[in-house]
Amino acid sequence: MDEREKDPRIISSLQRALDILSLFGPQTPELGITDIAKALNLHKSTVSGLVYTLERNGYISQNPDNRRYHLGLQLVERAGVLLDQIEIRKIAMPELEVLRDWSSESVNLAILEENQIIYIERLLTDKSLGFRNHIGKRAWPHSTALGKAILSHLPQQQTLAILQSYPLESMTPNTITDIDHLLQQFALFRRQGYAIEREENEIGGLCISAPIHSYGARPIAAVSISFPLSRLDEAIIADCGAKVREVARRISVKLGYTLEPRELSYSAEAQGAIGS
Repeated sequence: MDEREKDPRIISSLQRALDILSLFGPQTPELGITDIAKALNLHKSTVSGLVYTLERNGYISQNPDNRRYHLGLQLVERAGVLLDQIEIRKIAMPELEVLRDWSSESVNLAILEENQIIYIERLLTDKSLGFRNHIGKRAWPHSTALGKAILSHLPQQQTLAILQSYPLESMTPNTITDIDHLLQQFALFRRQGYAIEREENEIGGLCISAPIHSYGARPIAAVSISFPLSRLDEAIIADCGAKVREVARRISVKLGYTLEPRELSYSAEAQGAIGS
């Protein structure tokens, strides 16, 4: 049984409506009543009532050609309100534009929520390729440069807690899923000030990311550049890392950051591996 079903404070009909919205995604942009009923193990009449209520309020809409449903524009409006309330997005935008113009590549801004990375901004260029990073997308931190940049600057106990809170799955054959190996990598990334991910989250891409710190010197977000390997000049990686680090630092200062990130205690094994 789902833990939510045991909580007497949760309103079951509202939870079911939210579960319906959660079914829609990149692989399932449209769903019929039967699809929803089957996925949630509900009677079709129950689903019909919930879908009707969501549709009347603009949260889902029906395609008249096939009578299947898709997410409605009310969600876009609500998401826009939320994104406008995220201060870091407003503060970072001018710096993201500078980084995008400097690199002529796509630039991303993301935050860490519990144990997932959430993309809250993405700036494209006219030569951007089709990587699946869109605003609102969630990703696991162990396989993304954005996640690695943040985790490498958290206290080790918190980093370990995050890595141990979900299965470290391989997104590609290159994904690092061993915690000791990740800690070694994080030690290096923290020393150089930026993280690199090469085809760990998607084949054909390389990302360079640096953490954004709050006024309390805590990493609260990260910025990155996404490169298709097909047009990446390996010789510029260090320069790009320095530029991303510089941009992240400027955003951090605008957020009130004034202190150097405090020293974090990484394991002796991780530090020794980096020094070898």
